[in-house]
Amino acid sequence: MSGVLPTDKCKAEFAILREKRAYKFITFKIDATGTMTDVCDVCPTSADFKFQDLLDKLPADEPRYLVLDWNVENDDGCQLSKIFFVSWVPDTCKAKTKMLYASSKQALRNALEGVHLDHQATDYDEITPEEFTSRTLGK
Repeated sequence: MSGVLPTDKCKAEFAILREKRAYKFITFKIDATGTMTDVCDVCPTSADFKFQDLLDKLPADEPRYLVLDWNVENDDGCQLSKIFFVSWVPDTCKAKTKMLYASSKQALRNALEGVHLDHQATDYDEITPEEFTSRTLGK
């Protein structure tokens, strides 16, 4: 594990997502000095959420971490909700950046108590509504 630790704001914003369901997702990034992970963007929960809103916050050439509150209805009509921790590290990133994010991931993940599932992605094809729905339903 690297020396990159999450800020208190990471924990506080995640608590709002987990307890109040006030956010659909939160993105995090490591600061320019490589010394801390901080909140990058928050997306309030709203009826007009489009999955593209999430993809728009993931740069094609920069890593991010994100937590996503994903809700689906199963075949019996029951609502299911899971919180995902996603590590977004595009293949186009420099090797040094990939290593920094890989070695710093666990510190942030450990700070976010209440995450249900982990997901890693290196390409937009790996971040789809179908992927999160399938994992939420346990398929």
